[in-house]
Amino acid sequence: MKTAGLILTACLLVLPGAWGQQDAYSQHERNLKMPEIVHAMDLHDGSKAADIGAGGGDYEPALSRAVGTGGQVYAEDIEADAIKRLHHRIGEAHLRNVKVIHGVPDDPQLPAGQLDAVLMVIMYHEVANHEKMLEHVKASLKPGGHLVIVDMTPHKTLNRPRTDQTKNHVIAADTVESEVRAAGFEVVSRDDRFIDRPDEESTRYMIVFRKPL
Repeated sequence: MKTAGLILTACLLVLPGAWGQQDAYSQHERNLKMPEIVHAMDLHDGSKAADIGAGGGDYEPALSRAVGTGGQVYAEDIEADAIKRLHHRIGEAHLRNVKVIHGVPDDPQLPAGQLDAVLMVIMYHEVANHEKMLEHVKASLKPGGHLVIVDMTPHKTLNRPRTDQTKNHVIAADTVESEVRAAGFEVVSRDDRFIDRPDEESTRYMIVFRKPL
């Protein structure tokens, strides 16, 4: 009984901190509108999805939960440091249904014809050869699969050429929609003020595309 009491006391001391961390991460997910992104990707138990340019793995816990134990998430990046961070994040969070992929520029090295959805957050503007990248993404998706792109709206460079925008790590939503349509995708929805913080001159849009059936 004494041992049980000590264990219970230890749990009571640890749990508030754990709850606080969980609350903080839940708020982080809400700030990034992860529930809305998961909904846009149309994920469910057993889905297979990819996060291209996954970086530090912010979206992986939410994607892992969405696809469940029967699903699979591919967390891709091309930077060695990002790959290390992804492995650490996934191991620390015990995300057993997430696999790290070390891609190459313009080719995320995804399995062909197996994915239900692909996510690209604040990285489409970084792609040097968007035609080639979109060709590989389209090949990885099943018919009817979703491609969800979230990126930054240009403010100062809105009326300047694409190259001027991408140097500032932004790209116009009209440009993205036009390029992805040209690659053979259909537009499902578009929200030009998906995350809008006017005081910070920061606006993220979300465009949901679909590979034709």
